[in-house]
Amino acid sequence: MSFGLSQQRSSVAFDMTTGAEVSFDVENASCILDIHSNISMNMAEFGLPEFLTHGNFSKWVSLDANEGVAVTGLTSCGAVFIANKDFSRVAAGHMSGDARFVKDWCNKLSNSNSNVQPHFILWGTGPTGSRKTGGKVLMEYMRYFGISPSRAPAVASCGAIFLVRSQRGVAYASNTIAIPFKRRGQAVREFKMPTQEESAVRDYFNLETFNSQSLPDQLMLIQAIARLVNHENIPLAFDEESQKKLISLHGKVVTKAYLELVPVLLKSRFLQFEIFKLYPDWKH
Repeated sequence: MSFGLSQQRSSVAFDMTTGAEVSFDVENASCILDIHSNISMNMAEFGLPEFLTHGNFSKWVSLDANEGVAVTGLTSCGAVFIANKDFSRVAAGHMSGDARFVKDWCNKLSNSNSNVQPHFILWGTGPTGSRKTGGKVLMEYMRYFGISPSRAPAVASCGAIFLVRSQRGVAYASNTIAIPFKRRGQAVREFKMPTQEESAVRDYFNLETFNSQSLPDQLMLIQAIARLVNHENIPLAFDEESQKKLISLHGKVVTKAYLELVPVLLKSRFLQFEIFKLYPDWKH
């Protein structure tokens, strides 16, 4: 089951077990954890800092009745929630840049508490992201946890999404980047500026979004690298011949410059990008 938001449809609330839309007073629900950013933030005891290169991801969060976990501030980013059968345990992630499968996070959840059995997935994508890969990535999470499509509802074009424990579990999504719930504990917004190394790693993972064999993606990759290395602006191109010319003209220069900036641990991974298969001399 899936829902889509727009200017005409600003929010939706639905029963996680049936997919039926419900009336829900979100202002009277309490948010225990608000993962409001995909850059470094203090998630207190709920945080898993080892996954910061992929966004912000939580441990299992214990919920009482009418308490929930939220992922807000979505634009191109994605939100993923894993919940047990009675919604007393929820873990969530704010995926950086676009939808992405973070297998190590899934492993961490699976190994951290054998008494928690994942039963539901809630999926949300921002208004400008996950157009090409969101569905495929959601299926990877479903396969990993053995969850069927009927237990993995999705909301497209949302700015914020909130999963609340109730008799059956309620999901509430809005096209705004915040939700007017009651805040408790770590739901208070608290930012930490990323270090230079964290920023460099995050820049790299954003580039992986454009790693494909398609010419438009390869041109967007070169344009994105050009911005990171302060290269001249590379214009848009919509026909295949123009795209090839721009890639050939600027590609070697910007990739060479970026090879001096890419984090050392990720350099070999960057050199495996599809574009280097077409232009192997760019590696040198």
